[in-house]
Amino acid sequence: MKNQLAMGAIMALLVPFVGHAQAAREAIIAAETAFAAQSAQAGTGVAFLANSAPTGLVTNEGKWANAQEVWKARPSQAGNYLSWYPVLADAAQAGDLGYTTGPWTSYKNNQPNASGEYVTVWRKQPDGKWKFVVDMGIERIGTAPAKVTTVPQPHLLPAAATPSTAPSNVVIDIDRRFAIAQQLKPGATYQQYLSSEARLYRPGLSMMQGAAAAANMKNLDGSYLFTPVTGYLAASGDLGYVVGNLTRPAGTKHPEENGSYLRVWRREAVDGWRVVLEVFNFTPGSQDAVAAPAPDKAPASGQLPTTPSN
Repeated sequence: MKNQLAMGAIMALLVPFVGHAQAAREAIIAAETAFAAQSAQAGTGVAFLANSAPTGLVTNEGKWANAQEVWKARPSQAGNYLSWYPVLADAAQAGDLGYTTGPWTSYKNNQPNASGEYVTVWRKQPDGKWKFVVDMGIERIGTAPAKVTTVPQPHLLPAAATPSTAPSNVVIDIDRRFAIAQQLKPGATYQQYLSSEARLYRPGLSMMQGAAAAANMKNLDGSYLFTPVTGYLAASGDLGYVVGNLTRPAGTKHPEENGSYLRVWRREAVDGWRVVLEVFNFTPGSQDAVAAPAPDKAPASGQLPTTPSN
């Protein structure tokens, strides 16, 4: 009887968190959809300025930059815009943080010009509105995933909400531990930390997902030096992100790589903290021996080409 009462009390505590997560996920999907619609109707620059938080980040030539500053300085061009849509979305149980990911297509003179994958991290602002805090993407090869009527969420259950008094420090410490372990045993560390639903995005490559992602990273040729810049953990302690800089010296099978990274961490019910999304952007000149460089843009879900070569 006591066990049943205890279980009932636990479930009662979890119900509000579950409700917050579902409502937040729906709000994030709506915000992303409205963001994309505004890009198509009013222009991508207008959309980015309206939807980015004051400290929101994008990548510009592989380096982190303030989204507001980048887009205020970028002139708009008729017929040049970007479209995208979410194919996956998740939110923290506290309802204060979430993300979406999906394909984007840039248009130049109203013609498709480039395509890739994006990740947008959303955070609820003090006024209750959702703004993005990180928007990052890559140009890729392969076919874009189809648009879906109902945007799915991860299949694996999150761990029970565990509020933290130092959210940023917690997720950055997790990311640092991963970075240190990865320097010693890169392939094994990725296999240990990747979620079975993980998505890895690399410029010029198709998305790596789930078992394929773990298999690809198993024989990683040389480790990366990851330097976290900032991050945030949801109040429920189950979802967070870290952005930072990366470098990898040239090896026998790869050129020197320099750039930035976004890593989304999720605390799963069975396996604990796992990487569910990881995106790399490289600075111009990086990876030349592997793939053509991304367009001269901050490759995110609204970054438009700025040079004639695009």
